[in-house]
This record gives sequence, C-alpha cells and structure tokens, in this order.
Amino acid sequence: MRKTFRDGNVMISVETAPAVIEFADILDATKVVSDEYETMTPWENCDGFEHEAIPSRCLPDEADARAMHGYIYWDRERHVLTLPKGEDYGIYQYMRAQGASRQVAAEAVAAKRRRTLDQLKGWYANGWQWHGVKCNFEVLGEEFEASVWGIDDEDYAEREVKQEIALEVAAQLEAAGYTVIGQPEPEKRLGAKRQSMTPEAWRAEYARNLAAQNWRV
Repeated sequence: MRKTFRDGNVMISVETAPAVIEFADILDATKVVSDEYETMTPWENCDGFEHEAIPSRCLPDEADARAMHGYIYWDRERHVLTLPKGEDYGIYQYMRAQGASRQVAAEAVAAKRRRTLDQLKGWYANGWQWHGVKCNFEVLGEEFEASVWGIDDEDYAEREVKQEIALEVAAQLEAAGYTVIGQPEPEKRLGAKRQSMTPEAWRAEYARNLAAQNWRV
C-alpha cells in the first residue's frame, strides 16, 4: 500500500507491506527450471556412479550375464559398462551391522550394482537433463532469493528441493524482521537441517544423499 502526504513544501510517498507473509506465496514464487549451463555428465556430478565404458567390437558372450547386462550401443560403437571391482558402496558392512546375514548383505550389494548399471545405461541411451530450483521474492523493492542447480531428477526437484529453497527464503525474510506463517512443521520437513545451508552446501549434501540410495533388495 502506498500513501502520499505533504510535509511543508515536500510531498512524501510511503509504501507499506504486510509484516506477515504466507509461506504459500513464497512457495508459489519458487520454480523448477532447466539448467542449461551444466555440462557435466551425471556420473561426474554424483557420487556412486564410477564406471568404465569399454569399447567392444562384438557382442559379449551371451553366457556372460554380467557383460550382457552392461552392454550398450553408444556413440556409434558397442561398449560394455563395468563397475569398479569389489565396489559395494558401503552396503555390505551396513547390512551386517543391522543384523543381516552374509548372503542377504551380498544380495543387497548385487541389487545395488544392478540398479547402478541400469541407471547408467538409461543415461547413455536416453541422455539426461539438468534442472535448477530458484526463488526470487520481492518485498518493498528488496529481493530475497535462493537457488540450487545441477539436479538431475525433475520430480525430485519439484517434490523436495522446491520446498527446501522456499524454506531458505523464508529464513531470510524472518532474519529481516518479517513473520512467515504456514510453514511446514519441522518434524514434517524432509530436510529441516538444510534450512540454514548455503546453496553450495546444500548441493554437496544433495550429492551425498544421492549416493546413499535405497539398499533394500
């Protein structure tokens, strides 16, 4: 709201804004967008996807199920994707510490390796797209903003990251003296501890969490 009044020979214009802001308005200003400047491959950007793409002049022996599982046709050549030998992503010791038998722990590792190969094959076959989440929220000419980039899963960005960025902007507004109402309860937040993170720290945390995928068979 803008009010104008005279002080002697001077006209003064004063703009006011509500001291209370709805979190839903911040969330509405938070958008998932394409990240057109990220050039890294997903396996360079995210932990847990180290591998080799070994050129192969012919199809792997059908009897070699592991090689067949990793077979791809990429860049006009046949390749076999191979994961680091013995890589268990920390799953084996974790499962054993949770009381799982050696067999169950080994099966969990094998399942994880299969999922990793499937994800890599999908990237090689279908490509990938990076996304960012950004929020620009203006109050009385002052802009509060936050963003994070290099997200390879649009659904994840929409479902989880969008709220986290909105919470980061809400924290900035509260620090500036505004009251933000309608925020999700702390126990319901998927990442309440991230609220005070910088975008750079958040991205590092995102990469670590992405590497710690579901270990259940």
